[in-house]
Amino acid sequence: MTSKIRSISHLLRVRQYYKNVLIFVSVFFSRRIFEPSLYFPLFLGFILLCCASSFNYIINDIRDIERDKQHQEKMKKKPLASGELPMYFAVLLLIAVVGVMVFSVIFLIPNFGFIIMLILIILTGQFYNHFFKNYAFIDILVLSTGYLWRALSGVVIINDNISAWLFLAIFQVAMFLSIAKRKGDLLYLGEEKAIEHKKVYDQYSLKLLDQFHVLIAGSLFMTYSLYLILEFYPFESAINLKEFIMIFTIPISLYIIMRFMYLTSSKPEIARRTEKVFLDKGVIIAGLFLVGILFFSFYFEIILEILGIS
Repeated sequence: MTSKIRSISHLLRVRQYYKNVLIFVSVFFSRRIFEPSLYFPLFLGFILLCCASSFNYIINDIRDIERDKQHQEKMKKKPLASGELPMYFAVLLLIAVVGVMVFSVIFLIPNFGFIIMLILIILTGQFYNHFFKNYAFIDILVLSTGYLWRALSGVVIINDNISAWLFLAIFQVAMFLSIAKRKGDLLYLGEEKAIEHKKVYDQYSLKLLDQFHVLIAGSLFMTYSLYLILEFYPFESAINLKEFIMIFTIPISLYIIMRFMYLTSSKPEIARRTEKVFLDKGVIIAGLFLVGILFFSFYFEIILEILGIS
């Protein structure tokens, strides 16, 4: 029974669901986390994003089953290729996932903008797997676009406006992670095995990916800095303390970027499983400080209001 549940989890790629947490970025940065009415649609939206992700993964596993059987590493990891789960079960699971999505968008969250985002996530995933995954550079850009749809889905649910600089930063974070994964594959598997793992790796090299990583890291740092400065530091008005301390998140963000680059270069297995980075003590502590400072800056006055303190 435990083995069956594990196989279903692998087929659905439950360990990849953390990416869909991006749907909550909008409610935090729009300073609306104390509005209870937003949480049901957002949590439902999160579940539907997970369903859309699983839909793409199941379709891809069904399509690639014969190819995966010829690949030693993928055959062990993928339950359809290894025979742990039969094909008919994958089809039934796929129908169930589609059923949940269709029912939810009709009866529970009939938000046209969100439906568009859901469709875009599915289309982006399918276009990537069928066409773009074999084209260097384009594969990174297409994958990163999928993260952008996840973040924008939260915006359309809460019907609010968020700075374009923030979304550019999210897109660059996605590129940063995608480049790290490719670098990790080349370091961990070696060039020959990496090409067997993904054909596109015959167009990449460690030197080239290192250059890309440095380029995107610098760009990400500048984008986040500009987001803070342009959004919260207007030149024509005085800056209060809670806005001023936000500037300290800039060096913290730089530390997180440098720490991530160190971890993925010295431990390539981490780059291949990005979620492991979030278990690193340095990243956890820096992340808590960054979120804590932003929370204080965004919500200090609101908390005082709730507590009845003027």
